[in-house]
Amino acid sequence: MASRGNARRRSGGVAAIEFALIFPVLLALILGIVYYGMVLAMQQALTLAAEEGARAALRYPLTSNGGTLANTIDLRVAAAEQTARSTLPASIAAHLASGALAQPVACAAPAGAQCVQVTLNLLTQSMLPTVPFMPVPSSLTGSAVVQLSPDT
Repeated sequence: MASRGNARRRSGGVAAIEFALIFPVLLALILGIVYYGMVLAMQQALTLAAEEGARAALRYPLTSNGGTLANTIDLRVAAAEQTARSTLPASIAAHLASGALAQPVACAAPAGAQCVQVTLNLLTQSMLPTVPFMPVPSSLTGSAVVQLSPDT
């Protein structure tokens, strides 16, 4: 009977050693899940904001400003940029790369069609903490293109 009591005392130390070996691995796994979950959430927010900005470019019909195509495209680009910025959470919008978010581009087809492209670039070093052994992209990009109807 005395040998059973000694065996239990010795197995308690083994459990502590096993915990000490497994705990860092489990902690790294949980931190990795949370960290990359944040990266994916930021990527999703950028993509959604770019899509909403591109969708906002369709709001201005050609006749809303006297009928000139150049003025309408300028209004559409400005609306796309403003909507894309306002769709993002303030913590992300403050860290966007500088420069124009929306610009008019030529569409691939049909010939002569006009498109508006919204591109959001976020530098991740300024937003995410540096964690050893967890690589993260240096920037995240959300992009969307909408083709403008030539008659509206």
